[in-house]
Amino acid sequence: MLVALKLAVMFWGSYFVNSNYHIKTLCEVNTDEKIIALTFDDGPDKNVTPLLLSILAKYNVKVAFFCIGKKIEGNENVLKKIDSEGHIIGNHSFSHSNFFDFFTAEKMKMEFEHSDKLVFNAIGKQMNFYRPPYGITTPAMTKAVAQRQYHTIGWSVRSMDSMQKNEDRLMEKLTKQLKPGAVFLFHDTWEGVVPLIGKFIEMATAKGYKVVRPDELFNVKAYKNVE
Repeated sequence: MLVALKLAVMFWGSYFVNSNYHIKTLCEVNTDEKIIALTFDDGPDKNVTPLLLSILAKYNVKVAFFCIGKKIEGNENVLKKIDSEGHIIGNHSFSHSNFFDFFTAEKMKMEFEHSDKLVFNAIGKQMNFYRPPYGITTPAMTKAVAQRQYHTIGWSVRSMDSMQKNEDRLMEKLTKQLKPGAVFLFHDTWEGVVPLIGKFIEMATAKGYKVVRPDELFNVKAYKNVE
């Protein structure tokens, strides 16, 4: 019975990013102020990300992009555009492997370093934000993240836009979960996210919300070498 309970706790702690079981993870803030943050995973995408940047510029909204290292190679200009337009870039591993949570701490650290180097070479900034692939955390990851001294950033609202493509259903879900201090997870890997984000920003703004960058929401530095 005790073994089963322990295994259940470990499963919960590993697979729910807001559990803080293995790694302290910033997922939302407790506030009455109508502020929220938007984050995008799994880019940069040479086709979708520039379109998304145009929408964000239209509404003067700044967000965070958690980028996969292997997608940065060849898309450095997209990365530079993200940075020049005032958005944050965070580490989302190099490979985003399906088996990432089984990697050793040393292998994870090597992936982090590889992605850090790619970003630094492109924009001259050292990433301070990290988001676990799939939101899964492990003891090995705890060691690797501690060595790199990242702030681990999660989310409080997972849009599920990588699976649910119906815009009306997505908007219904997002509207219901809109609350002060929330952090929303989207993906800049499918074209449908572009009109979705426009509608979401308009809806949130109409309800009196302001979108801020995660570093402002959590009051932590997005980069190690930038004041």
